Amino acid sequence: MEQYIINSGNEVDSIAVVHGKYYDKIHEKHVSAYGEFGAANIRDNITSTFREALIQLNAPNKNNNMLLVGKVQSGKTSNLELFTALAFDNGFNLVIIYGGYDSTLLSQTTNRFKKTFDIPNDTDYSDDTPVVFSSDDSAQLLTVDDEIIEDLLDADKPIFLISMKRPAAMNKVNDLLARIDKSKLKAFIIDDEGDQASLNTKKNKVLDASATYASIVSMKDHLSDPLYLSVTATPQALIFLDEYSRLRPDSIRLIEPGKGYCGVDAYHLYDSGMIELIDDEDQQDLSNGVLADSLKNAIRHYIIASAIMFKRGRKSSEMIIHSHRNVSNHSTIYRMVDVFVQSFKDQVEFNDTEGLEITKSEYALAYSVYFDTAVQQSYDFDSLWNIICNKIICRVYLILKNSAGQVTQANENLRKYKIYIGGDLLQRGITFPGLVTTYFSRWAKDSGNMDTNLQRARWFGYREKWIDLCKIFTSETIAREFTNLSEIETDLWEQFYSIQSGEMQIDEILIRADNTKQKPTRKNVATYNTVAFRNKWIKQRVGIFDKNQIVANNALVEDLLSKVTLQNTSAGRVDGGTTAQYSIISRKALSALIDHMQTIFDLEPFERRPLIDLIESSGDIPVILMNDVDGSGRKRSFYPNNKIYALQQGADNKDKDKAVFLGDSHVVVDANQINIQIHKIIPKKKDSSGNVAILTDYTQYMFAIYVPKEKKYYVKG
Repeated sequence: MEQYIINSGNEVDSIAVVHGKYYDKIHEKHVSAYGEFGAANIRDNITSTFREALIQLNAPNKNNNMLLVGKVQSGKTSNLELFTALAFDNGFNLVIIYGGYDSTLLSQTTNRFKKTFDIPNDTDYSDDTPVVFSSDDSAQLLTVDDEIIEDLLDADKPIFLISMKRPAAMNKVNDLLARIDKSKLKAFIIDDEGDQASLNTKKNKVLDASATYASIVSMKDHLSDPLYLSVTATPQALIFLDEYSRLRPDSIRLIEPGKGYCGVDAYHLYDSGMIELIDDEDQQDLSNGVLADSLKNAIRHYIIASAIMFKRGRKSSEMIIHSHRNVSNHSTIYRMVDVFVQSFKDQVEFNDTEGLEITKSEYALAYSVYFDTAVQQSYDFDSLWNIICNKIICRVYLILKNSAGQVTQANENLRKYKIYIGGDLLQRGITFPGLVTTYFSRWAKDSGNMDTNLQRARWFGYREKWIDLCKIFTSETIAREFTNLSEIETDLWEQFYSIQSGEMQIDEILIRADNTKQKPTRKNVATYNTVAFRNKWIKQRVGIFDKNQIVANNALVEDLLSKVTLQNTSAGRVDGGTTAQYSIISRKALSALIDHMQTIFDLEPFERRPLIDLIESSGDIPVILMNDVDGSGRKRSFYPNNKIYALQQGADNKDKDKAVFLGDSHVVVDANQINIQIHKIIPKKKDSSGNVAILTDYTQYMFAIYVPKEKKYYVKG
């Protein structure tokens, strides 16, 4: 067996990772499925992640929770397969997987791991093939008894316990764990879609626990705080968990998508050729039982694209219609689409020449509008029409993907060309491998939550071979908001890289939100604050009254100013006289200054991390040293709680026509850029007798920052 050893000079870090028989089996399957290059990516990423997990398990002062972040529909499960194989090779003998919140997702997870690990339905003790127990309809988990588990452990057969993420199912696992001898167990937990259902939704999170969260905590206690992997593509809730949560991650690792993945970079920006804008009225038409023209065109696009894919060798595909949450709306849309599709089927079956001519002209128009020149030059429409009539339309099948649509879901995997109509069941966990056309018009009135909205992007996935055919029919509002989401996700991943490399802490994560009304996640599961740098000025409100800290801060400011050349400005004066000196200073120098002056820039109204991000996303910045009378400083009054009365000085005359100096707030060197004013302040305070004392020993630099346009961030709070 191969061993890979970390050795950083620390005894805890010198941990061997064995690549044994389970690893060999899964890696070989990955090579077959994804090629040498794709399998190597999974191998390198997961070997590194598994090493970090072992280090975390052995490190003091850390919890054993690890957050694994992937992309929507990017193949996270294949990474979990190899992680599990490595765990089995390295002494772990039990993995508990939360396999979804409904039977469809549970079966998908159970069948995937059984197939990958070559686990038969009926197993015995004759070999070391793992054994799977699940809480699916066969109720395997309900029938397993204590002796079977103990006998399997004695036979060195690894065990999967795959549970639906519902308290009733999870408590069956807990009951089993409570009964058995756990001295032989070395377990870990995989919480798939760990930001959904797992988190505590109670208002008082110190004293109360919601049912699913309580079941998870109980499971962790039974297993003496095992390695807990929370896996998701939308980690907003998990990174903002409060300190009381037993699921709060102590580390983050990224699961990189493989070659051929098409995510936000492929589909968005807003003006992407893959976006077809629909009218807002179309959503209302669907609610009123009218089949909107945009949906008719989306169906035509799907059928034409399926014909092209057929010519390319792929003889199956999917379309999604996701426009409403309510089941009643789904049924209405189902009936309208069924009539529309069946009409075409009837024309073909009964050779309705006149009807087919009209339908052909409609499809020809759709072909000319929705497919680019390169596609049209490659595929003659008449040849596509022949395939549509003889191969595609007769096999188009509608599936109602909701609780009322079980009949339509029969033999779902055997259908060739599927149009899915639904809501919540179309937005998380379910994979659509051949998706080509999406009709998406569902959006919350208040813009909703980033994590929920991003999970609805089922159009992401491994679609490189037909990405030139893919279309999203959606509204302008939704297109713009998904563009914002793509930018937010890209920025988050950059921060995750910094955390992974040790340059940042999880608590320092911020989410930029100045271009969206979307919130990061549900307020009932996570704690976050909004930090807004709005137009014009944010001013330091609290002074420092620790002499040692003042000396240190003053030295930092004076060192910065000593390295630049200051020039005069008359900004804010009507008569052209000098109001201040300024210099253009690099973002790097200012970020370093702010980062070192924590006693100032961690106080309200500043937030050091967002402020540094704000500066680093700008150009080089004018720093303005405000004038005083003689260079010794400006005298300013402070309240007993160390808050300043007013940092900036007003105009020298309330009548603007008579004013010569318009006030400090008008001293801006570049109105289109961030400007930082530095004020040298001599505090004045009343003593216990009511007398005003001039506190020269507490002379300090204080700051005001001009922000030309609003910038908003979400931060942990």
